[in-house]
Formats: sequence, structure tokens, C-alpha cells
Amino acid sequence: MADSLDLGAFPASASNKLDIQWGVGREILLVDVGSAETEESALGCAQWDEPSSSQRQVAYDTMKLYRALHTQALQDHDKAARLQSILEYSQEITSVLQAACSRPSAQDEGLQTVKEDCCAWELLQLFYILAPRLEGFVTQDLVLWMKTHNALLSTRETCLQEALYEVCAEAEEQEAAPQTVSGYWQVFQRLVLVGWVDDARDLLFSHSELHAPEEQLSRFDKSASSELLEQVDALLRCMPQVQPMHGQAMDDLSFLNPDDYTPAREQWQLECVKLLENPRLWDECRQTAPDTAEALRVTLSVMSGDREDISNIAASWLELLLGMLLYGLPTKAATRHAIPLIITQCLSTRAEAEAEVPPPAGLSLPIIEELLPAVSETDTARVLSAVSQLSLWFKAHMPDILIATPQGKSVLSSSLEHEGGDVSEKLTLAYAHSLMGYPTTWHVAAAYLAWCPCHGAEAMQQLLWQLPMKGDSRLANQLLQQCQLYGLPQLAVALCRQMGVHHWQSGRTAAALTWFIRGHDESRASQAAAPLTHQIEAMLADTTTGFQAMPALANLEGLLNSLASPSGADENAVPLPQQAKVPSSVQRRGALGFLQGFLKLQQAMQDVQSAQDQSQLQKGASAVRDMVMVLIGRKIAPQRTWLPLLFHTIPVMESTHPPVFSHTDTQRLLSRLQEATVWLPNNSQNEQQHQLVAIVRLALVRSVAQAHLTAFPPALPAQA
Repeated sequence: MADSLDLGAFPASASNKLDIQWGVGREILLVDVGSAETEESALGCAQWDEPSSSQRQVAYDTMKLYRALHTQALQDHDKAARLQSILEYSQEITSVLQAACSRPSAQDEGLQTVKEDCCAWELLQLFYILAPRLEGFVTQDLVLWMKTHNALLSTRETCLQEALYEVCAEAEEQEAAPQTVSGYWQVFQRLVLVGWVDDARDLLFSHSELHAPEEQLSRFDKSASSELLEQVDALLRCMPQVQPMHGQAMDDLSFLNPDDYTPAREQWQLECVKLLENPRLWDECRQTAPDTAEALRVTLSVMSGDREDISNIAASWLELLLGMLLYGLPTKAATRHAIPLIITQCLSTRAEAEAEVPPPAGLSLPIIEELLPAVSETDTARVLSAVSQLSLWFKAHMPDILIATPQGKSVLSSSLEHEGGDVSEKLTLAYAHSLMGYPTTWHVAAAYLAWCPCHGAEAMQQLLWQLPMKGDSRLANQLLQQCQLYGLPQLAVALCRQMGVHHWQSGRTAAALTWFIRGHDESRASQAAAPLTHQIEAMLADTTTGFQAMPALANLEGLLNSLASPSGADENAVPLPQQAKVPSSVQRRGALGFLQGFLKLQQAMQDVQSAQDQSQLQKGASAVRDMVMVLIGRKIAPQRTWLPLLFHTIPVMESTHPPVFSHTDTQRLLSRLQEATVWLPNNSQNEQQHQLVAIVRLALVRSVAQAHLTAFPPALPAQA
């Protein structure tokens, strides 16, 4: 059973109902529903396992590489080109992980997870991509891999790097000969065993015998111990090594060709045996420096391939494995196909030894005991089982390497009968789910969901819909970009309308109208604008003060001016779904259309009032005429506003010459006036309205007459 996780405390009343729901990703929503009308409900949210800074950085950097690889996979049909893309991808991922591991981050709890991912990733890369392509030795690559991750692969008691540091630090602190420090020779022998030749030579060079005064360094006065030290150093310096498959250059005695490596290695081990069988040097050295003699003898025995000494020196089965690959079975390790058997033998040998004498400590990353044998055999099913304790990031990106082999591709592409999709999609969905609930990583989750053909679209819609926008326009615009990027127009419309409702409820009319228009919600936009419409109606109904501007429209001026003329569509509106039909009407109706037209009428009326000459007056009056014919002639304005609107435009009708209202315009306005007053009751309560109708009708008749005279001027009689 998994360990319990304390997510925090949530206050709730015993008499209330507690509602628990899943949120986005790793999130639980809790609502303490009040039992009485006067008691408010409380909302809580619990999240867990939020990605750390290093994990977020890895997610950002690898997302781009993941997307590029899968995009290219849609285009590359050549197998060789595909494998080359996977190789480059795996190397770039390795660089990202190594960079994340090297960043100083003392308080980053996720750094350990990133280091484990990096360690396992390099193993997969070695056996699934590099070894099959190059058919070279993996021994030197394993040596470098263990050196890179030694602190992770070992406990503090068995960490070779830590032991080397402690020996050097103790020798410096005591100001004593390094070889007299406890553990000096054990560390040296382990360095030689695992192939860290440079470190072993540096430690050996610190031996006091190699720093004797010059008068003692002549060939006649040289001691047997110093001579042995120099010859061992010379053997280590010329130790044949195979160049690592990731391309790091080695010394001149490194060979890529196994045919060249094997005889060179055999000759080198013969030199080790020859030195080991020199009785004069060993007898003299035992007399003057017995500790040095014994330590060098065991070291040369290891270099000669003595398996018993190799097993005795190794502090873990990984050190035993490297010792066997380097010295015990170097010829059998010439091909990667022999590695699985050697790994099995090392694990079995160490298990038998531990059964007799339990070791003080083992590996700090025990999954390597399962993972390394599995990857060495490229057994994908066992690899999937072994990595169960690694991060979801690793599991989601691992398939990109495993498909490099036919067996791996077959396992990962197998369909899951009861869940839908395949193994790769399941792993990707799990990783995306872990990123959904956080403001810094939800867009990364969306990028991965796009590559899940079976469940990705549904999960994407749930992610984008459930993210708590809370009126955040910046987040809403980011969500709309994702909708446009991944082809979700219906969701984009719903998000716009959700934002509009939020602003509407908060009393922000301008913002609400903006989002309703973007979401093609003309009905709610008209409802949100209705209060302003009522204010305009109240202003127009006051016929004693003349036409007054509406200050409240100033907040909406930018929005209304950004719309197309009362007939068009908003440029900022989200695209409609293909199955949705755009209204064929040539005019924007409802309260919003009325506000848009009235704003322009208001601006035109202000221009008339501020006109300095006849040309400015005519220009302003023409604009007034245009908007009156739109609002009343085309029935954009509510019918109850036609009469007061006409009343307030009488001064414009009668102050311009030639008249801006044509004969046809005035006839249409008379017709609209008749429509507006046909249902007006004929009683004393509406006497003021009837008087207003009479005034407007008389003004329109005069305008008709003036327009007629302008169009058909009377002919003057000719003089006799």
C-alpha cells in the first residue's frame, strides 16, 4: 500500500455537508456546504506533488524536443532517418538532464528525482541506441556512467568519490604521508578496479616514495618500492581502453575495433603478470615497505584478471561488474551480447556473499539491480516493470528510446483492450495529468495531450475548461490561443461566454460586453447592455432640457468603436465551429446595436452643437441624419425610443439649408412615427405624449415641404 500523504487541514462544520470533487490534475476540491441560509459555504483546494523548479525546467526544455521529434516522425518514413532522429533526440535530452543536475539548488526537493531520471536515461540510450548502431564495447561507457552517477548509485559508506575525498582531506589535515592514511590503498585498488585510471594515478602519485629527494632518485639508489610504484603507474598509463560510443576521445592506445583491442589487452595483462612474478623487487619491497608491497601485489593481481581479488575488492555488485568487464572477462566483454550473462553472474555472486555476511550497505538506487539486466537484454517488458519507481516524466519520454528496437516498438504500440490507446499514450497521459493543475505547467500538459490520439482531445477540453480563470483575462487569452492551436472552436466560444458572465456578475459591463461579443453571444451582450439602454431612454424622455450626452457611454466608446458598423462582426471574436452558421443579418440588432448607433448619434449631435460655421454645421447634421435613419429607419433602436429621438432631432432638421433629410427620408420617418403611435391610448394620462406626437409630425411635415421645395424650386414669371 502506498504511503499516506498529509495535504493539510480544511475547516468544516459537523452539521454541514462536505462535497469532495476531483479538480484539474493532482487537485481535490472541497466545499463545506452551509446548512442554513445565513451560513456561508467554504471552498478549499488541496494539491500535491507540485513540480519543483528543476523539474519544471526539464519539462519546459524537453517539451520542445518531444514535439519536434514527433512532428518529424510524421514526415520521416525512412528507417535510418528515423533512428538518427531518435539518437539526436536522446542526446539532447541527456544534455538537458545533465544541465539540470549541475545547477546549484540546495532546497530543490525534485533535484534527486531529476538525477535518477538522468542516470536511467543514459542507460537506455547506451543499450537501445548506441550499442546496436555502433556494435562497440559498452565497458568504457559503463565506467563513465558509474563515475558520473557514483554518488547516486552508492550509499555514503560505499561511495568511491566520497572515500577518495576523505582520504585526501585526512592526509592534508594530518600532514602525513598519504599512504599511511587509513583507507588509502583500499581506495586506490577500487579506483583501478572500476577503471578510473586518471584518479588512481593521481592518488598513486601522492605516495611519498615518488617524491623522494633527487639524490635518491638515481637508478642505482632507487628503492624497490619506488620502482614498483613507477612500473604500476606505467602499466596504468598504457592500459588499453575502448573509445566510448558517445564520442569522448581517449588516449592513443584506445581502439574502436575489437580485433585490435583483444590482442592489445592480452599483451598488457601479460606485462602485469610478468611484473607480478619478479621475485627480486617483491622481496626487497616487503622488507622496506610491506604495506606498499601487499597493496601493489593485490592491485596487479586484479589487473591480471584474478577473479577472487576482484570480488574481494569490489564494494558493490556494480564495482564487481566493472572489474569483471575490465579485467576478469575482457575478451568475453568484447560484444554487448555477453553483458547480460556477466551481469547475472555478478548479481548471483554478490547475493551468495551477502547471504553469508550481510553487507553494511547496498545501492542507494536499488532499481538499477532490475533495470541494468533488463536494458542489457533490451527486454522492453522488463524495462517497463523496472522503471515503475521512476518519475512520470521518465516514463512518458522513455518510449521514444524503446521504439528504436523492433521488440520495443511492438510492446509499446500494443493496444490496451479495456482502456483504449496504447502503452505510450497511457504513459504520456499520466505525465500530462501530473502537470495540469499548476499555473506554470498546464500549457506543457496541453502540448503532450496533443500527441495522444485516443484520449488527448477529451483530456484537452477538460483541462482548458476546468482551469480556474476567475476573471483573469491573461489566462483566458492563453486558453483561447490553445483552443485555436489545437482546433477547439466550441470550447473557445464557451470560455469567452464564461468570462463574460463573470464580469457581468461583477458589474464590469464593458468587459462583459467584450467577452460576450468575442463569444458570439449576442443575447447576453444585449442583456448586459440593457441597463444602459434604460438610462438612454430616461434621458430621451426628458424633453424639457434638450439632448444631453450620456457620460456612461464613455467607458464603452473604445469597445463600440471597435465593432464593425452596426452591420458587421467583431475582429476579436473567436472563430465559430464549422457546423455553426453565422447570422446573415446585415445589422447588429438588440441593445448592443442601439448603443453603438446612439454613441455615434451622440457624437454627431455634439458636433452640431459645437459647429463654428455653416460647413461644420452641415457636416454634423449629415452625420445626425445618417444615424437617425439607421436607428429609426432600419429599426435598430427600440420602438419606444423613436418618438423622443425624433423630437430631439427637430433642431437639426430645421437649422440646416439645404435640408439634410431628403423627401424620401422624411416620408420614412413619418411612417415610423405612425407605427410608434398607433397603439398610444387616447386618454388624459397620455396627453403629453399626444402633444409630443403633434410637434414631431408638424416638424416632419415642414421638413417634407422644405425638401420638396429644394428638389423642385418654383419657376419665377418672366418679365415683360
